[in-house]
Amino acid sequence: MYRAIAETAVNPFAIIDDEGVFRWVGESIGELLGWTPGELVGRSMEVIVAPRSRPDVGKAFLDLVNLPPWSDYPCGGVGQLVDLVCRDGSVTPCNVIAATRQQTGLPFHLVFARRAGFELALDNVLEAIAGRADIHDVLGHLVVSLHQSIPGCVVVIGEGWQDGRFARTAGEGDDLLAEGPRSPWARAMATGDDVVVSSLADMPRPAAEAARARGLVSCWVHPVAMAGDDAPSAALVLWRSSDAAPSRFTWTAVHRAGRLLQLSLQWDRSHRALAFAATHDPLTGLANRMAFVTRLEEVAKQSGGEAAMLFIDLDMFKPVNDRYGHLAGDRLLQEVADRLTRILRPGDLVARFGGDEFAVLCERVSDMTDVHVVAGRLLEALSTPFVLDSGTVVTVTCSVGITTLGEGEAPEAILDRADQAMRTAKARGRARWECPPASSPSA
Repeated sequence: MYRAIAETAVNPFAIIDDEGVFRWVGESIGELLGWTPGELVGRSMEVIVAPRSRPDVGKAFLDLVNLPPWSDYPCGGVGQLVDLVCRDGSVTPCNVIAATRQQTGLPFHLVFARRAGFELALDNVLEAIAGRADIHDVLGHLVVSLHQSIPGCVVVIGEGWQDGRFARTAGEGDDLLAEGPRSPWARAMATGDDVVVSSLADMPRPAAEAARARGLVSCWVHPVAMAGDDAPSAALVLWRSSDAAPSRFTWTAVHRAGRLLQLSLQWDRSHRALAFAATHDPLTGLANRMAFVTRLEEVAKQSGGEAAMLFIDLDMFKPVNDRYGHLAGDRLLQEVADRLTRILRPGDLVARFGGDEFAVLCERVSDMTDVHVVAGRLLEALSTPFVLDSGTVVTVTCSVGITTLGEGEAPEAILDRADQAMRTAKARGRARWECPPASSPSA
């Protein structure tokens, strides 16, 4: 009975002497590292300890040996992290726990080992989240955790499910995710339930052919929904080269990874929402003043007169607020933002500075004629009456100040010049654009 326990232990263990030489090794070492007991017995444990881990292993072992006899030092815990060498020369991270003969009263030391890659990968996920890494890097660590938990599987994580496909994927199996309503992932995303397909005959032909070409015969899918969402938006998809259904143990690992995937995507969603809120106007969705000034400074450093700014102030906006209320005023600002966005050139940046003030940054202009054309389009776009949600029709115009960006010029100087030009436009009758005094204004 005891021999069977020792030989089949999930966490392999061995007996070593004071010199670190193996005196006995359990058969289950083969599943972990590929070695047979006969290949290790009589040899130093340095055979399976990677050189970079040997100093830490030696120190950890001496610390245990030097504990007082029958110390109440806990035998549990994570253990010493060690890179162990597999028979094929590869290295796998493990946690090693030892019980010395001083602790047990036995003639030799007991050493236990268990795979640590899963925990390490999860630590990397959390560290990536804490370090505000890109979500693709976070998902990459999660893929590794599944590899460590379920060796030999092909993993792909899909997220952003829409219109029958994932917007983004991580892992090495994205080429297997053929589209179609009968695919395992489409079914899982539609129902919100786990899907296990143990035969390629139960898959759509494109997916089956791609899997067969890689020697894969079964597929497990675990859908993941974000808190507050009505349907899943992400999934863990695992492929195996055998048709065995997942055991309760492996499925537990998949579900644990699924919860971490949910946490990761929720963090990314919140992080992106905060980043957007910090750089965008909440009413119109346009860039805010801070984001505009930051980009203005960057462009000024390299523009050399090949960029320009337009400062826009709505004419007669206050009467709209006074007559129809602030909700109507807010709706008008949203409509103005929409029109500005639609008529500007690709690459032009439009921002709301606050109130009824907007700004446009044109980064690629060959001469001021290009900017004058943009200004004319702004005036024309805003001159058409606006129909608000209530059916109320209002008419506003705008006054525009234009200035070029001097190379390396401070943003404050550029903004002040554009503001002065805009005020000149208002003083000369509104619904017009003006350049600094050296340029000719429009009629």
